[in-house]
Amino acid sequence: MMVSRKILLLLLTLPIILGLIVGSQIINDVDNEQGELIQDSCNLRTENNNKYIKEYVIPTRCSAPVAITIDNEGLIWFIENNHSKLVSFNPNQDSFIEYQISDIYLDVQSWSMIAVDNEIWFTDHRNNLIWKYIKSENRFEYYKLLTENSYPVQIINNKNQMIVSEIFGKKIAILEIDQLITNTTNGIDEISPEIDLDVLGGIAIDDEDRIWYTMLTWPIEGYLGSYKDGEFISYKLPREISSPVGITIRENQIWINDHGSSQFVLFNLENNTFTNYVTSSSKSDFTTTLPYWNKFDNDGNIWMNIHQSNTIAKIDVEKKILIEYEIPTKNFDWGGISNPLQFDIDNQGNIWFTEWTENKIAMLDTKKPLEFNIESSTREIIIDNNKVGEMILIIEPKKQLDAEIKITGTFTKNGLIKNVSITFEQIENEFDVKKEIPILVKSDNLTKGTYTIMVSVESGEITQSIPIRLVMR
Repeated sequence: MMVSRKILLLLLTLPIILGLIVGSQIINDVDNEQGELIQDSCNLRTENNNKYIKEYVIPTRCSAPVAITIDNEGLIWFIENNHSKLVSFNPNQDSFIEYQISDIYLDVQSWSMIAVDNEIWFTDHRNNLIWKYIKSENRFEYYKLLTENSYPVQIINNKNQMIVSEIFGKKIAILEIDQLITNTTNGIDEISPEIDLDVLGGIAIDDEDRIWYTMLTWPIEGYLGSYKDGEFISYKLPREISSPVGITIRENQIWINDHGSSQFVLFNLENNTFTNYVTSSSKSDFTTTLPYWNKFDNDGNIWMNIHQSNTIAKIDVEKKILIEYEIPTKNFDWGGISNPLQFDIDNQGNIWFTEWTENKIAMLDTKKPLEFNIESSTREIIIDNNKVGEMILIIEPKKQLDAEIKITGTFTKNGLIKNVSITFEQIENEFDVKKEIPILVKSDNLTKGTYTIMVSVESGEITQSIPIRLVMR
């Protein structure tokens, strides 16, 4: 059955609906009744590369990859959702190997996978299963979740357990690895959060084995919750965060992405405070960027796929700068995006991600240096109503640079500036020396409170953004 592009584009603008519904409805009409190639489907794809990102076209056409992981040998694994196959990609040999998952379940579709030792684990939302592939034996096992139609969307490992987020089941499944028996529910238990919202979001584990998760009723409200030893703790998220999905935690800091807006939020467990941030302006036809999943790398930086801006982004935790890498493929039937829905990080720190509608996987080389640095004279501006605050934006190019300054903020869900005027002299020409640009901020009846302004410099495939804390007294 052919799914209308208009319907898909409409669904794409909703928060997590793309992940929940459209993921199983990608264009499946790869051939017509005579077996002829459909020219406007996902068949015709080519590699599009830039300085930082290299793409690889998957040999089997219209495979609809989403879930992706990397094993300890450096092999890239993903699922062909349209063909029920597990695939390994060897980047050193530029070669793909496909494995048929099952002769019984012919519609295996996965949102999340993880490599642990000699095994590849992955979710299957179509069949309500968790799969395990044992590499040394070339063998699959599968385990049945307790709640029907639970839609498992994320799987993570915690010692001898697998933890699974069931977004429609609104439960967290705990799989005791040593007790699992294929084709049964043995060794599987479930916990139900104390707050009952429409959907369960992402999950994470802290150093004390406490499970953290997000919950939402979009577009009304979102919650952060935790569970350990029968104890639940819940925190209501800021009102702008009503579709929390990606969640990652380290050293009492929890980062949460909102897949219904352009914002993401930091929750500090030491003082139970939230700080909202926003991405730079969208690089696609969409005004809302939809930050999706997030992960820490070995250096403590946070990576995330910004779905509707068509970028892969890094939060440099030490410098406190957001760096966004633009993906070279832009499918304008989908609003100028390639649908980067999942990613993982290899042992060298490179980012591997899937391009769902484009029949590709891609690699972001994180070791390649950026062509410019940015900084600001201050990271905080405190003003009274109708008063003016000032900062200096410093741009230091490493080569001749053609750049543009852009401003977003947490004043609105899509980052647009509201009730505040921000003025600066836009860069007009290429330059190769350090520039210092004054930026004036004036409140126009802005409500008292604390906001974040993201001052961005966009040049080529890179956008760097500095968060400025704006305090309205």
